[in-house]
Amino acid sequence: MATAVIVPWGTDNGPRERVWTAVRKLWEQTDCDLIVAADPLFAQRGKFSVSRAVNQAVRLAPPEYDRFVIFGADQLPCVRTVEWAAAELDSQPWTLLFDRGFGLSEADTNRWLEDGYRIEPPFTELFSSPCVGPVAFTRATFEKVGGFDERYEGWGYEDVDLWYRLQRDVPRTAAQNYPGTPLVQFWHPVTHHDLSQANPNVRLFAKTWG
Repeated sequence: MATAVIVPWGTDNGPRERVWTAVRKLWEQTDCDLIVAADPLFAQRGKFSVSRAVNQAVRLAPPEYDRFVIFGADQLPCVRTVEWAAAELDSQPWTLLFDRGFGLSEADTNRWLEDGYRIEPPFTELFSSPCVGPVAFTRATFEKVGGFDERYEGWGYEDVDLWYRLQRDVPRTAAQNYPGTPLVQFWHPVTHHDLSQANPNVRLFAKTWG
């Protein structure tokens, strides 16, 4: 059986596009099998849905792919993490990938793009606790929880919702551990990162899990 890396992607025709062009090039230089996941309703709805994109990608993936590793389009590829996750799925139904990471500023991201994709820390630490966005799971696990909830579209909370359902419906048989590799997050505009009640995803998450 085989492992595929899924990266949800919908263009902003701007800074994220520049980063993704470089990130995709790096993924394609690895031996990883990459699936770029498009949201089939992006143009119609006007909001990109990670849920719809990943659900469709898993559904359409050839049957030999029984393990999937999710990365963001603005995150540095890490083959070591993918290999670790694939091995972890030998005994666990799902796993988070990172418990530490750092974010590049706009200037550092531009420097990375212009200087041949070299990472030169230190950078401002982004987090030192589990990150639920990048995740890996078996096909059977994903099907058991029903995939991502497609009511989430636009920014926020579809990843936390999936994590909650994974823990509830298909719990791990061993404590979560990590490979020790850091998540590297590139800069992108965050004007749409709305944590207020004006964001329908915030209200949906609160209604579902509150």
